[in-house]
Amino acid sequence: MIYLAPLQGYTEKPFRFAWSSFFTGIDLAISPFIPLSESFVFKAKHLEDVIPEANEGLTVIPQILGNDSRKFVELCKRLHDLGYNEVNWNLGCPKSTVTRKKRGAGMLPFPDIIREILTKSIPQLPVQLSVKTRLGLNTPDEFVELIQVYNDFPLKSLMIHPRTGIQMYDGTMHLDVLDRTLYQIIHPVVFSGDIAGEASYRLISSRFPTIQHWMIGRGILVNPFLPEILTRGKNHLTEDNIRRRQYYFHDELFCELRARLKHERTILNKLKDYWSYFSKWFCNDHMIFDQLTHKNTLSAFMTTARDILRNEALSAFGTRTGLPIK
Repeated sequence: MIYLAPLQGYTEKPFRFAWSSFFTGIDLAISPFIPLSESFVFKAKHLEDVIPEANEGLTVIPQILGNDSRKFVELCKRLHDLGYNEVNWNLGCPKSTVTRKKRGAGMLPFPDIIREILTKSIPQLPVQLSVKTRLGLNTPDEFVELIQVYNDFPLKSLMIHPRTGIQMYDGTMHLDVLDRTLYQIIHPVVFSGDIAGEASYRLISSRFPTIQHWMIGRGILVNPFLPEILTRGKNHLTEDNIRRRQYYFHDELFCELRARLKHERTILNKLKDYWSYFSKWFCNDHMIFDQLTHKNTLSAFMTTARDILRNEALSAFGTRTGLPIK
């Protein structure tokens, strides 16, 4: 089973809808986190990304960020009213603006607080709960005590990124820690981290044969065919098929962004962010990205992007990842 990772600013509903219109292989998508509000009133804008009628094509699991058990329960009830039966708790976000408030990975050095929140929340939840975690904030040694906490509660699954919070997304994954602790975890495990292509997937999945669920984020931005390749192979992918689907996916994403964002400059900047990944579809990725970043109007950007999608040489037919396994 393949999950789409929650990447703030990238895998919200415009991307999910556009991707699911032209590609296959993702079973579930975790939404970028919904933060607990200052009050018990959850504004429509906080829930906009997970409104069910706007999320056709992919099954979505909403993710919550926060450390207040009462607000957590209330938001879960609101999400249940929208039709959701599972919610994910984010204990993995490594951003300093999050961790210094004891949210995301900032909770991991405090297993007693995590236990208290789960103890108060789970009996009141109308939904199943999964947890996305790292091995710790400062050291992977924190994971041993965290496992004991997670095992004491009926979690739907445990989504594990095998780095610490202070590593952010860089440095070597602590796969040796999973080697030593995986057998202790009683919940289904979803592996998250550095699945960048076929080679990295085969390497990690052969190392952990008991894991059946895989979460991919950046690897899908760099290669939207990746879930399809992992589930079906790539013999059916011709250059014409790849180029056509990339082109129409990009146009659909543009239409979705234009329908949801008010200002041309905002749409332009968002597309430039996406092209930091999309440029890797092509051989001359650095030149292409530089060319697009210098476009100052949305019209000029789209004209150039469409020309690139039609004519630039594909990088290994769009299957290169540019993300090395560590």
